[in-house]
Amino acid sequence: MSIQVSYKKQTTFFIVLIFILLGAVELSSRIYEYVVPSCMFLNADATKHIDFKLKEAICNQSKHVKIIESPVSHYEPNQSLTTININSLGFRGSDFEIIKDPNTYRIFMVGGSTTFGSGATSDDKTIPAYLQHEFQKNNYNVEVINAGVGAAGSLEEAYKIRHMYKQFVPDLFLIYDGFNDSFRILTEGNYDPTTTRSEKINSQKSDFHLFIKDYLQEYRTPYVLFPIISYSNIALTMTDKIYEKNSVIWSERWNEVCKENNAEGIKTVILLQPIVGTGDKILSPDEKRLANGVRESVMQKQLEYHSKYLPIESCTSSIDVRNTLDGVDIPIYYDEGHMVDFGYELVAKEIYEKILPIVIKDIKK
Repeated sequence: MSIQVSYKKQTTFFIVLIFILLGAVELSSRIYEYVVPSCMFLNADATKHIDFKLKEAICNQSKHVKIIESPVSHYEPNQSLTTININSLGFRGSDFEIIKDPNTYRIFMVGGSTTFGSGATSDDKTIPAYLQHEFQKNNYNVEVINAGVGAAGSLEEAYKIRHMYKQFVPDLFLIYDGFNDSFRILTEGNYDPTTTRSEKINSQKSDFHLFIKDYLQEYRTPYVLFPIISYSNIALTMTDKIYEKNSVIWSERWNEVCKENNAEGIKTVILLQPIVGTGDKILSPDEKRLANGVRESVMQKQLEYHSKYLPIESCTSSIDVRNTLDGVDIPIYYDEGHMVDFGYELVAKEIYEKILPIVIKDIKK
């Protein structure tokens, strides 16, 4: 009898101990989320000069901007937020005519959130907006459309160019690319529009992960630990062979898009974008910490492999702009790839110098 009681006490003790440990881990996770907020824009070195209320607004609206996932991710038209305006056609910025004026040279700048301008304090502070300003300042009748969509990678972007953007009669596709593909194992083939991005992501999650998402959203430990474990796992699985294969797929994908655009008389320029740790920017303590992260190191290496496949044969031009910020000593990055306004402006000016000869030659035809 005493032995049975002892077993019960031991079992109860272990159950209580497990709950105490789980509680301690959960408390640690909540402290971590509080100390390291999900919106890195709030406390980054690069954003210290920005009013805190404005920073909060930028963080909040990035969660509230509405995305439509049919047939592929794009923004719901007619949204007006604190610093983001989505026009009647679903692009960031002012409205424009579907059929352009024949005297206007139209550039469609395609990419992910860095093209869209995550972290920019207004629609006028994104790379496409700064780029258009450079053309207008120098009296060129050039219109730059911001076709950036958060989290888009090359597979999705290629689909949009083929099936969605040509109705707007662009003269040039400017593709600002690399960041969103740099921490993925790329697959060959074309985008399947019958399955949304969310469905694709959920199909890759385990039943346990979906259970946590559906029923235990208040339990924060998985949301803190899963990304850390996932990043570490991917970093461990990446090999030179995988980096090389990713770059081959990436290069061939854009080569095919460029061939198709050539046949329709549309120019295509691929830009291999900078992220924190690429080039010789003088890093702030915050940027240095970011650049040395496990995830960021993988990204930097993948972009280095991509650079070996430039120029891309069939494209009008393919340009490595990873060194744009060389020698800049003020903080610009607030996370792995997103910048504050000044960084976006510097990138836009670099792009302007690189593509100006192409645009002038086209205009003179």
